Amino acid sequence: MASSLTTLPQSVRSKPALLSPPDRLAELLRYRNQLHPEDTAFIEHNQSVSYAELWQRVDQVQASFRRQQIGPGEVVALCSPNSLALCVAFLAALQHGAVPFVINYKLDVLGDLSALNVRHFLVSKSNSAARRYFKELPYFDQNAFNEQFDCYQNPYASLDPLTNTALLVTSSGSSGQAKVVQLTHHGTLANIQANVRALQLCSDDVTAIGLPIGYAYGLVGQLLSHLYVGATVLLLDSLFFLPSLTQAVSKYKVTNLFTVPPMIRQVNYLRSQNQFKGDFSSLRFVAVGGNRIESTSVKKAMELFGCPIIKTYGLAEAGPRVATNLITDLEAVTVESVGKPNDGVHIDVLDSAGQLVSPYQPGTICIRSPSVTLGYFNAPNRDTIRPGQAVITRDIGFVDEEGHLFILGRQGDQFVIGSRQYWFREVEGVLYARFAFLKISLQSIDDQVIVSVVAMRNYEVDLPSVQQHLRTVFGPEADTTFTLKLIQSNTLLNEK
Repeated sequence: MASSLTTLPQSVRSKPALLSPPDRLAELLRYRNQLHPEDTAFIEHNQSVSYAELWQRVDQVQASFRRQQIGPGEVVALCSPNSLALCVAFLAALQHGAVPFVINYKLDVLGDLSALNVRHFLVSKSNSAARRYFKELPYFDQNAFNEQFDCYQNPYASLDPLTNTALLVTSSGSSGQAKVVQLTHHGTLANIQANVRALQLCSDDVTAIGLPIGYAYGLVGQLLSHLYVGATVLLLDSLFFLPSLTQAVSKYKVTNLFTVPPMIRQVNYLRSQNQFKGDFSSLRFVAVGGNRIESTSVKKAMELFGCPIIKTYGLAEAGPRVATNLITDLEAVTVESVGKPNDGVHIDVLDSAGQLVSPYQPGTICIRSPSVTLGYFNAPNRDTIRPGQAVITRDIGFVDEEGHLFILGRQGDQFVIGSRQYWFREVEGVLYARFAFLKISLQSIDDQVIVSVVAMRNYEVDLPSVQQHLRTVFGPEADTTFTLKLIQSNTLLNEK
């Protein structure tokens, strides 16, 4: 195993305490970064930028915000792949008092971008797809912003400023079109601080980012949390993240990776094909979040990386980091858990009447945290959210006597064979353990369970063999219960 999470370097413990920090997110990040101005903030394409240089660039880009007459509280959408320029523009928007909204993840689930009621869209000059999109909308005005971005402005959008909103992120969109979530300065900071404590992040850490920064887990959980402690952020090309990862970890002594389950399944599959080898001895942990992950994949990843795997749980509406499970023992009963709540977070399990249930009794998960969203941008608030305080999720789960949270699935993720009820996750676990599938999704339609699978690259799927395996595990009624569908073959090495 790599170095323990419980041991912090002496250089970190000896740094002075901060006094009277600012209360707005950008100013606080800048304030903290003054402790280590010469330390490396970002690495991109073999070029590095110190924290002092980073904030100088932020000041330069903020001047462009002033030239565009973008006012406080106005939403600025940032349409760009992961890059240093994107990170600088994001911080400049925060510092300017605007509300940044990074759009580089699942654009399709946002629907028509022109209907978002956002006036300012900064589009990187390298983002040809987004530029074509805006050129097809004749009412958008194109103006030069700086050397990296153009500003497309919608003159018909409202200019009503948002109050007490630090940034916007999107929900997962798993149940349809994604919602846009408003996060506050105080709430985002609370989520960052709890995440830092749970993962024991420090200025000596080096993290490699392959997740889209527009993804809340990548933005808050990884990028902003590492900037908060003054760590080094390595920006990898998101299109070639996995092929470049092994070399990058060794070259830059990367200490942690943030992943999602399909990434873990891919590296496990590539390893089985002798296509993923490297020196991972510098890693302290590999975090996985964004969706549930099966224990068989966790075990293979621990063998590959030689360090603990940390399962994380959260959702955009809650912060997005609310629970953490550090896995070092695969035989522990808690390996299926998503962990205990982070500091300042309370997780309750409620019955249909909204009352607390006993340990091990399933119910609806309710998250109480200062990082809960203010509400949805351009959408009516749901009655399941108490702004800034609590959100009732669609997740069903239970807690044990020690407070470990176990997720069974979402409402409706159940089906019955014979006299027994099963959860979708049980089918997923059976199939992921046996076949090289990147993603599996299940849907109940009448008495049928539609099982849609995405295969790994160059993996031939024999659907009759899959059906036979389901029959072996679930009995002969599997033939009339499950309908298999191969929806596509994975053609990318970095499918997320």
